[in-house]
Amino acid sequence: TQSASQEVPAFGFDRFSDAMEAVVAILLVLATSGSASLLHRRDTPEEQRSDMEYRAEDSFGKTALTPACAKVECGEYSCPAPFELKKDATCCGYCWAPDHVVAADRHVVTAFNATGNVIEQCEEAPSTCKGPGANVVRCFRPSCRNGDVPNCSPGSCCPMCTTR
Repeated sequence: TQSASQEVPAFGFDRFSDAMEAVVAILLVLATSGSASLLHRRDTPEEQRSDMEYRAEDSFGKTALTPACAKVECGEYSCPAPFELKKDATCCGYCWAPDHVVAADRHVVTAFNATGNVIEQCEEAPSTCKGPGANVVRCFRPSCRNGDVPNCSPGSCCPMCTTR
């Protein structure tokens, strides 16, 4: 029988450092075998052509990308007076005139229902038509054909034209 001071070492190693050395050696073998397979990887000719086509730089560090407008074909066009052709880093350019020569269309907000075409919602409109907040459905006066009249059908927010 063995005494308590002479226990059998786990996994057959006499010292902890021997066990650590074995683990490190196993890890090194695994790591180098995986990276070696990456070094010996062979691309097919199609993969090599694809890599060359989409690379950003050549072997000298210069860009291998074609300019953005290289394949853009601009049609023939002219700018009517008072516009003039501008090419501010664009492929084909654009017609331009300053605001003091050609006034920009600036939309002006009008008062609510200034045209008188906004009408009330249907009396039995669902609650989803009522909001919340500023998301209220706005109804406008329908322009009905002769013989049709505005009518609120069940589940509608706003009147629609129907034949009566």
